[in-house]
Amino acid sequence: MGSLSLLPLILLPEAWARGLLLLSALVLGLPHGAADVLVACRLGFSFPVFVGAYLLLSLLPLALLLAYPPLGLLAFLFLALFHWGRVERKGFLGFLRAGTVLLFPFLFHGEAIAPFLRTFAQGYALPPGVALSLWLGLLLLALRERHPWAQWGDTLALALLAALAHPYAALAGYFLLQHSLDSLRLVGVRGQEWLAVYAATLAALALAFALYPRFQDPLAAYMALLFALTLPHALTLEAWLARSRLPRRWPGPGGKSPRPGPRGRSGPA
Repeated sequence: MGSLSLLPLILLPEAWARGLLLLSALVLGLPHGAADVLVACRLGFSFPVFVGAYLLLSLLPLALLLAYPPLGLLAFLFLALFHWGRVERKGFLGFLRAGTVLLFPFLFHGEAIAPFLRTFAQGYALPPGVALSLWLGLLLLALRERHPWAQWGDTLALALLAALAHPYAALAGYFLLQHSLDSLRLVGVRGQEWLAVYAATLAALALAFALYPRFQDPLAAYMALLFALTLPHALTLEAWLARSRLPRRWPGPGGKSPRPGPRGRSGPA
């Protein structure tokens, strides 16, 4: 979905934006990560070994967040920026787009995210000067690449959304309608496979409920869950992106087997 179509989210009040972000636990957001169970099967991983390694890896960021919340926040931002940018598959422009959604709240919406940061990271916030420097660095790197004007226009629309909308609305719009959809298209979930995806989704939600007493806030508990799962999820998607080509029995979007992209990767560059 193009970023221009997300601009009406600017009109969402905070309560609705928060609700939309929490809705991603059941619609597209968390389920796109739960599709990792399909990736494991398609790559030929031993399922018990995969699940065991997945859970162990998820404990590392969770332990960091619980022990050192400010450092956990920084690690969460870095992991999300790296993973979202990789799924964009647009080089540094993809990382710029991810950074726009993740860094603009610290530049334009410090007061709006302060209550969340108090419960999630003991009130620590990325200094605006650091956020701006990181974003400008990504911009300079993206400008060195050649991208169609349409992609720059879409990135400008995303920047307007991140600057003007409530940060929950901008995050929900990008997370649900761009990142999650792109990820699900890469995996190609079909038919009854959604049953396995939602079984894994509900299992993951159990962790969020277990974390609620620690944070006393549903959004903070949900974000802690996403942080815990981002590391193993990102590694799983990296393994999926690194394959030489999709097996023909797993067609991509539109029902056609994708052709190898640049550098031997499948799908769009």
